[in-house]
Amino acid sequence: MPLTSARRKGRGSTGDADVDVFARRGATATGEVQVFTRRASGLVRVMSPYSAFAYNVLNIGVIFPWVYITTLSVFPNANVWAGIIVTGIFTGFLAVVYAGLASAMPRTGGDYVFQSRTLKPWLGFAIVSTMIITFFLQWQALGGWLVAVLGLSPMFLGLGLTTGNTMFIDWGIWFATPFGAMVTTMVTSTIAALVLIKSFRWFVKIQWVMWYGFLLSFVLMAVMFFLTPQATFIARYDRATQVIIGSSGLTYQQLLSTYFTPTTELSWVATLLVAPVALTSLGWVGYAQEQAGEIQGAQSLRSQMFINLGGGLFSMVLMAILSFAMIRTVGQDWLSAAAGASFVTQPAPLPMIAPWFSNLAMMLTDNPIILFLMIVGVLLNALQVVFNVIIGWTRVAVAMSIDGVLPKAVSHVSPRTHTPVIAHVIFLILGGYVYAYIYNMVPGYLTYTLAVTAVATVMYIGTAVGGASFPKTRREVYRTSPIAKYKVGPIPVITICGVIAAAFSAWMLFYYITEPFLGIANLTIGFDGLKSLLIMLAIFIGWTVYYFVRRAYLKSVGISLDLAYKEIPPI
Repeated sequence: MPLTSARRKGRGSTGDADVDVFARRGATATGEVQVFTRRASGLVRVMSPYSAFAYNVLNIGVIFPWVYITTLSVFPNANVWAGIIVTGIFTGFLAVVYAGLASAMPRTGGDYVFQSRTLKPWLGFAIVSTMIITFFLQWQALGGWLVAVLGLSPMFLGLGLTTGNTMFIDWGIWFATPFGAMVTTMVTSTIAALVLIKSFRWFVKIQWVMWYGFLLSFVLMAVMFFLTPQATFIARYDRATQVIIGSSGLTYQQLLSTYFTPTTELSWVATLLVAPVALTSLGWVGYAQEQAGEIQGAQSLRSQMFINLGGGLFSMVLMAILSFAMIRTVGQDWLSAAAGASFVTQPAPLPMIAPWFSNLAMMLTDNPIILFLMIVGVLLNALQVVFNVIIGWTRVAVAMSIDGVLPKAVSHVSPRTHTPVIAHVIFLILGGYVYAYIYNMVPGYLTYTLAVTAVATVMYIGTAVGGASFPKTRREVYRTSPIAKYKVGPIPVITICGVIAAAFSAWMLFYYITEPFLGIANLTIGFDGLKSLLIMLAIFIGWTVYYFVRRAYLKSVGISLDLAYKEIPPI
C-alpha cells in the first residue's frame, strides 16, 4: 500500500484496523520495510486547532482562584503577576516538548503515549495512572466545586445584592456549602457525560459558547476591576458582608487590621514562591494532547505550537492581567489578610466573604446585568473543566486499553457515536458520584489530597524527560518528525526544552515537598501532609505492581505486552 494511502487511512475515523504510518516511516528510514497493523481507536478528528487552543486555555484555568491568593496568604509582599509571568515562561519550554512529541505521535493518550514510548513502559504507565487515572477522580469533584463556588454562588449572591431579592442570596449561600457543591458536581457530571457519550462533536460546538462567554466575562471583569476605585470596593464589600453574613461578618478594615501580618521574606523570594502555585494552572499546557486523536491536523508542528505554546502564553497573559487589576483595586495587604484569615489563621471558617476573585467581582457594580455578564463566563469555564476532566481520563484509559494494559472493554468505542461509552460510565460513577461525595462530605478528606499538585509535577517531569530523550530512544520516529529539523548546533531543540522543563518542574516539586504553605510540609495540620505524600507513593507502587502482574497474565495467554510498546499506537 502506498505511503500516501496509509496516511489517509491513519487519519480515518472508522475501521477495524489502522496502519501505523509513523512506524512505517521510521522503518523505511532505516531500510526495513515493516507495517504494524493494530486495532483503531474508533475516535474521530472533529476538533480544529483553534478549538483545541480554546480547550487548552479553558483547561489551564485562568479562573483557578488559589493562584491569586495562596502565596499572598503567607507572603504579602509577593508580586503575583510577576510570579505568573515567570511560571508561564518556563512552562513555555514544556509546551514546546508537548508540541514536538504530539506532532510526531498525534495519538490519543497524550502523556501516557509520550512517556510509555520514550521512557520505560511501566514507568510511563505508573506515572500517568497515578495522576490521571487516579487523582483525576477528585479533579472531577473539584470541577463541580468550581461551578458551584466560583460560578453559581457569586452569581446568585450578586444578583441578590443588586436586586434586593433575598431568595437569590439564600441560593448563593447554598451553592457554597459542601452539600451544594456535591449536588452540583453530580448534576454537571451527568450532563457532561451524556453529552460526551452522545457525540464529541456536540461538546466541540458547546465549547464555543463556553469560550466566547469566558472571553466576554474576562474582558468585562478586568475592565471593571481597573475602573472601580478602592474606596468604592471597600464600601460595597462591607455592605455585602452585612447583607450576606450579618453583623458578625468581618468588615474590610477588621480583616486588614486583625489578620494582616507583615513578612520578612525578601520580595523576590516571595515572588518566586508564586511559581509552584501558578504551575497548578499553567503546567497543563499540553492537556489537549490527551485527545490528540480527535484533533484535526494534529501532526502539524505549527498547529501544535499554536495549541500548546500559544495557549499557555495566552493564559499567562490573562492571569497576569487579572491578578494586577484585582490586587490594584482590593489592596494587596487586605487580600493577604483575607486569604490568611480564610485558609491559614483559623481551622474553622470565619464569618467573612471568601476572597475568591469572582466573589470580589460582586463588589464592582450595582447593575445586575453587568454582574451576570462578569460571572457567567467564570461559570462556563468551570463547566468546561467538568467536561475536560472526563475527556482526559477517558482518552488516556482508551489508549491504555488499546495497548492491552487495561482491560479491552475500557476501549470499546461505539461505532455509531464514536465515543468510549464504557469508559465514560466508569468515570461518571467513580468521579462524578463517588468522589463528589467523598471530596465534599467526608470530614478531613481534603488533607489527604495535598500531594495532587506534586503528582501532576511528577507527570510533567516524566513528559519533559521523555521529550529530552526522544531523539535517542525513538530515533526512527524522531528523524521523520517535524521537530527533528530544529536544532541548536548539534543539539535538538526538543532536548534543550525538555531539560529546562524537567529542571524547572523538579524545582517546583522541591517547593511542594518542603514549603509549609503548600501543604505537604505543613506540620500544623499534623502529619496529614506527609500522609498525602505517602498515599501518592503507594498509588504509584500499586500501579507499578499492577503493570507487571498484567504483563505476566497476558504472557501466560500468549500475548506480549512488550510488543505493544514498540509501536506507535493507532489513531
